[in-house]
Amino acid sequence: MQNFIKYRSVTDVYADQVVQDYFQSDEKEKLKSLVLFNILTQNFGPIPTSFPSYFKEYFEKTNVLPEWADFKKIRIAERIFATYGPQILMILCCKSLPMAYTCGNGAEVLVHTGRLVEENGSTQKVFRRLMETTQFVVSVLQEGGLSQGGEGIRVAQKVRLMHASIRHFIIESGRWKEEWGKPINQQDMAGTLQSFSSLILEGLMLSGITLSEEEKNAYIHLWKVVGHILGVIPELSPDNYEDSYTLGLSIFQDQRKESEAGKILAKSLLDFMEYMLPGNLLDGIPLYFLQTYLGKENCEILGLP
Repeated sequence: MQNFIKYRSVTDVYADQVVQDYFQSDEKEKLKSLVLFNILTQNFGPIPTSFPSYFKEYFEKTNVLPEWADFKKIRIAERIFATYGPQILMILCCKSLPMAYTCGNGAEVLVHTGRLVEENGSTQKVFRRLMETTQFVVSVLQEGGLSQGGEGIRVAQKVRLMHASIRHFIIESGRWKEEWGKPINQQDMAGTLQSFSSLILEGLMLSGITLSEEEKNAYIHLWKVVGHILGVIPELSPDNYEDSYTLGLSIFQDQRKESEAGKILAKSLLDFMEYMLPGNLLDGIPLYFLQTYLGKENCEILGLP
């Protein structure tokens, strides 16, 4: 198994510096945090002209795709989503997200932000966060999402800044434990990238959908491009499906551990999925799908029956 220790102390120097510069000015930090988060969660809205120039520089610099981006492969990946979009979004909820929750250290980030945890029985925050995640996936996979001026590029740029701002707040809170590694570190980001790419492909295969090697590698390539925009380092973003799946499996095996944070997140996700189904007759279906796509061991780690 690959040794990931060094990557748990590495984050995203460029995005972290942009956010740090923003919060070092004289205005009250709480108010500024609300303004920044509102802008970042409005996926398609532009950055206000009143924001400092380094925000404009960030969006201009990260708007350029890498030279190795292959639009032929990207178009193939877009066609996969056009054909199997509903299945991909179902696998996102029933495999990708809960697999990320099995990583105990990374799950702490989501619990600390409170954005995927129910409050007083309300699923409103869970709904919003899951809708943001779904919109991110749709934006980068839809036709033209990664073209010049595409929605996918802008959304990924904002997600990268959101990650940096979350790191800032968590570290400043003083409640983060050093043994968890840096919040949203490179290993965590690489694992999340694989949950959106190679794990989705595995889920499609479990669903009886057969893709060619060319199609699988093209899907991985699209997410490798997205990873570049998000600030994932190249050595943690393989070029093909086999290497990507192996990397993702290694990351999940390395970080898999039972945690209260993971159980809280899994319960919130399950409650949300049951809430979205009409009536009570179908309430057992989300758990069945989670059991099918996660397997017994992962369900036990997440406290799922």
